[in-house]
Amino acid sequence: MWSSLTSSVSNLTGYSQQPAATPNPGDVPNAGEGVKSAASLVKDGKYFTDLTRKDLEWTIASTASTETQTFYVISDQGYFCHIQLIHSNLGIWGAPLSIQLTARFRGNGINKFFSVNLTNFTLSADKTSFTTNLMSVQLSPDGTKFTVQVTNPSDLIASLTFEKVASGYMIGEGKTFFGDGYVSHKFWPACKVSGMLVVDGQAHDMGGDGTVVHAVQGMRPHLTASKWSFVDFAGKNDGHSAKLGLVQFTTPEFYGSTTVTQGAVSVDGKLIGVSVESKNEFVTTEHDPETGYSPPTEINYIWEGKTIADGKEFKAVVNVKPKGLCQKVDLLAEMPWAVRKLVSTFVAKPIIYQWYDEATATIKVGSEEHRVSGHVYHEATFVL
Repeated sequence: MWSSLTSSVSNLTGYSQQPAATPNPGDVPNAGEGVKSAASLVKDGKYFTDLTRKDLEWTIASTASTETQTFYVISDQGYFCHIQLIHSNLGIWGAPLSIQLTARFRGNGINKFFSVNLTNFTLSADKTSFTTNLMSVQLSPDGTKFTVQVTNPSDLIASLTFEKVASGYMIGEGKTFFGDGYVSHKFWPACKVSGMLVVDGQAHDMGGDGTVVHAVQGMRPHLTASKWSFVDFAGKNDGHSAKLGLVQFTTPEFYGSTTVTQGAVSVDGKLIGVSVESKNEFVTTEHDPETGYSPPTEINYIWEGKTIADGKEFKAVVNVKPKGLCQKVDLLAEMPWAVRKLVSTFVAKPIIYQWYDEATATIKVGSEEHRVSGHVYHEATFVL
C-alpha cells in the first residue's frame, strides 16, 4: 500500500491501541461487516474523482493514525529515489508522536536507504504544506507543484520539484473502510520532476518522472492486510510515454481475505484510466530459506478498465523478472522496541522485498497498442 517504508513500515508502526491478544473474528471491530472498498462505495461506476486542493490537506488525527506523504522519482538517467514523511500517532497513553523521514536512492552504483527522526513538525495555515527541522514540503498557490527540500548534510540533501502533469485522483471518496477503521489514498500519478539529490556529497540530477501519494491509515495495522504489492513504472518509446501505478493488498481472514486494488494508467502525460481491476500474477516463485516466504521470480502486473474520456476498454501489462533487489527488509527489526513487541504478537516475520528493474509495458486502448520500455520500482510484502 502506498503508505510506506517505502510502503509498509508505517503500516505496521501506526498502532491505534494496545491489543490484548491475537484477534479472533469476534474480537475484531465490526469484522462481520467485512471490507467496504473505495470502489464498492462508488455509485455511478465512475471510479475517478479529481483531487481538489482541500483533498491534499493533512488530517493529523488526534486519535491513532499513521499519515504519510511519499514522493517517488524515476529519473531520465534511470536513477530511482523516494522521499517520505511519516507522521505516526501510536494511540498508546504516554507514547509521543513520531515524525520520521525515510528515503532511498538507487543509481550510479549506489543503493542507500535513509531513516531519520524529525522534530518541529509545523503545518501551514491551509494544512497542505509543512516544515520540520530537516525537511519541508510546500504546495504552490495554484496547487500544481510540490517542492521538497531535505537538509541532512552528513548524508542526504534534496531539492526537488514535482509538477503535476496528469490529473490527481482518488477512487470515489478515497477511503476503504474496515469496520470502525479505514485507509485512505490520494495520488498524483504522473509528475514532471526537476532538481538534484546529493548523496554522501555526490550530486545526481533527478529530472524525470514522478509520483506523489498521500495516505492515511486510521486503524490497527495488523488488522489491515496479510500481503501488499506496490508498483511504480515509467517509460518512453517511439514518441510515447507511460506512467503506471498499482496498489494491491489482501486483508486477513477475519476481514474475508478480501483483495483491494487501486491503479492508474497515464499515457503521454494524460491520465487515461483508473483501474480497480488491477492485479499482480506471480508467474513463478522461489522459496527463500532466509525468510520462509516464496517471493516471485517473474511477475505480471495488470491494469484493466475503461478510459475516463470515452469509456474505451484498456489493458496494460508489465512483465518483470525481479533481479534488482534494493533491500529485503525485516520490518520488525526496523521498529522501536516497544512497537516491535506489540506487533510481534500478531505477525510472525513481516518481510518486504523491494526491487528496481528494467521492464516493458504493453498498453492497449481500444484497438491501439503501444510497447513502452522503462524502469519499475516494485514491492512485495508478506505480513502473515
